[in-house]
Amino acid sequence: MKSIFLILIATIFSFAINIPSKTYTTITSVNGNRVTLSEPLPINGMSALVVRSTSSGEYALVFIKQTSKANAVIIDKDPVGGKNLAKLKPIPKVGDRVIGGFNYDKALILAPNNRYNQIVSQLGVKAINPELYMAYKANGGSSSYNDFAKVAGIGLVIVTNGNTLEVIDAISQETILKESIK
Repeated sequence: MKSIFLILIATIFSFAINIPSKTYTTITSVNGNRVTLSEPLPINGMSALVVRSTSSGEYALVFIKQTSKANAVIIDKDPVGGKNLAKLKPIPKVGDRVIGGFNYDKALILAPNNRYNQIVSQLGVKAINPELYMAYKANGGSSSYNDFAKVAGIGLVIVTNGNTLEVIDAISQETILKESIK
């Protein structure tokens, strides 16, 4: 009985992966499309939402991607997909708040059925139905994870490829983690 329990535990924890949690920092300098952060994000390639506080509320300005320790570049000047809606000028400034790992608690998981539930339970993220992504693409939506992420409000795309699990930042489209699945 004890060996069956150990096998069950080993199966449940056959792979462990730590998804970075949401982090907060601020912008300390701006030089064109490059910004410096007061504290680095946990992983290079990780995206972050730049938020400006005004007397009338908080506004999402741009998405940035960390390129090296505490350095980032602007990757998306339309973070909410509003295109022609009136909005603040998408230029970050010193003191703007930065939310790293924005929406990392919500993911699109692209995996075979036999692995899907295992991944959901082990990673502890809220997964959206992958058929929504397929329907989005089939109805003229871009196949870009970035565009779908803004529509669906996700931060991660998790893909299995054989015995490898890839965690992709949906906004920067960078692989931020890669692990073997046993």
